[in-house]
Amino acid sequence: MKAIIQKYITYNNEEYQRYNSWNHCYEAFGTLQDAKLLSLHLGFYLASWGMYRGSSKLLERDYLVHIKAVKIIKNYSHLRFSSKHKVCLADVPAILNLIRELSKYYKDIHNVTPTDTLISKIILGTLGCLPAFDRFFIAGVKQHKFKFKTLKKKSLEKLLLFQEQNQLQLNIIQKDLPEYPLMKIVDMYFWQIGFELSNKKIENGKTELL
Repeated sequence: MKAIIQKYITYNNEEYQRYNSWNHCYEAFGTLQDAKLLSLHLGFYLASWGMYRGSSKLLERDYLVHIKAVKIIKNYSHLRFSSKHKVCLADVPAILNLIRELSKYYKDIHNVTPTDTLISKIILGTLGCLPAFDRFFIAGVKQHKFKFKTLKKKSLEKLLLFQEQNQLQLNIIQKDLPEYPLMKIVDMYFWQIGFELSNKKIENGKTELL
């Protein structure tokens, strides 16, 4: 696991690399209180991570669309990774409530489709208690035949069980990477696997999306 995560860090360790936007956003939500500034961080991070593509309704909104989302997230600050709290199975009900509140806000108020990718990226970038369920992450999960591929209850329980079963190894890695919560490490691990699978398909002349 550590070698794969190191590949991710090496690949994404360039100055001004777009993946650094996660670091800036996550740090901001741990240190800042101003809702407008946090909305700006969240919006730029989501744009860097592909959530402002032409098909996204977010592209039609300015950064202030995230202010209410920031307030919702602040109500769940107890889920944020810290030395005193590591997300666990007991947190699943609260995580599901957070998912529902964010999904309802974006869909009902702004007609933004609350895909698993969007909602999980928001949570990863602010609280760090979930990975981002994007195509590379899901491809990596499928490669290892795990069952956590959605934001549904059973899937999240399987995800937290994976973390629990690999807790010792994850803790060792996290000590060397203290700026990353455990779920970010899980995210990097499966994302890198999916990314490499995609590259192999391209090399073999298969360019379809994973």
